[in-house]
Amino acid sequence: MRQELAEASRAARALPFDAVVILLSIPLIITTFWYFGRSDFYEAHLAALVPADWPLARLYPFFYFALSAFVLRTLVPMVLARFVLKRPLRDFGFAPPSRFEWAWVYVVLFAAVLPFIWYASTLGSFQERYPFCGNAILVDGKIPVLDFLVYQMFYGLVFVSGESYWRGFVTFGLQRHIGDLAILVMVTPYCMTHYGKPAPEVYASILTGVVLGFLALRHRSFWLGVAVHWAAAISMDVLAIGKRGLQFVL
Repeated sequence: MRQELAEASRAARALPFDAVVILLSIPLIITTFWYFGRSDFYEAHLAALVPADWPLARLYPFFYFALSAFVLRTLVPMVLARFVLKRPLRDFGFAPPSRFEWAWVYVVLFAAVLPFIWYASTLGSFQERYPFCGNAILVDGKIPVLDFLVYQMFYGLVFVSGESYWRGFVTFGLQRHIGDLAILVMVTPYCMTHYGKPAPEVYASILTGVVLGFLALRHRSFWLGVAVHWAAAISMDVLAIGKRGLQFVL
C-alpha cells in the first residue's frame, strides 16, 4: 500500500503544472457556465432587478449568456495564461495568423457545411432552436434589423470565447506536452457542450472541432476559426428565419 501511494505521489509530481491547470479548467469552467452563465440563471435570479422597459430588455438573457461565455472562456483563461502559467497569450493562439497556406480549407469547410445547414433548416427541431436567441428577437412577429445586428454582435462573443478556449487555451496549451493528440483531448468535452442541440449539429461538432483544431495549430491562431464559425451560425439563423416565414423590418 505504501509503495502504491509513493508511486502515485511521484506520478503526481511528474505532471506538468500547466497541463494540470488547463485540464482542471475544463470541468470548472463548463460547470460554472452551466449553472451560473446561462439565460435561465439570468431569468431566475437577475431579471427582476432590471426594468422591463429598458432598450432590448427582452434580449438581456441572451446578452448575459454571451457575456458569461466571454468572461469564463476568454477572460479567465487569459488571466490563467498570463498570471498563473506565466506565458504570453500568443502561445495560446491569441495572435493573428502567422501563415495562411491552409486558409483555403476554411472556405472549403464553410462551403461544405452550407448544404447541411440548409437541410437542417427544413427540420422542425432546427427551427425550434434557431435563431439561437429564440423568439426574444421578435417584435409583433417580425425582426427589427437593428435588434438583429446587435444580437449578432453579442452572438459573436460566443464564438470568440469558444474558439479562444477550446482551440486556443486547451489545444495550444496541451500541444506542448502531447503534440497534436491535444486536438482529440479537446474535442471530447467540446462535443459534449453541444448536447441539447439537434443531433446532426452535435455530430458535426466532432468533425469541425478536429478540423478547426488542426488548422488553429497550423496557423498558430484561432481567429480564422472564429470567422468561419460565426459565419456558419449567422447562416443557421438566417435560414431558420426564412424557413419559419419570419420577416425583417427596419
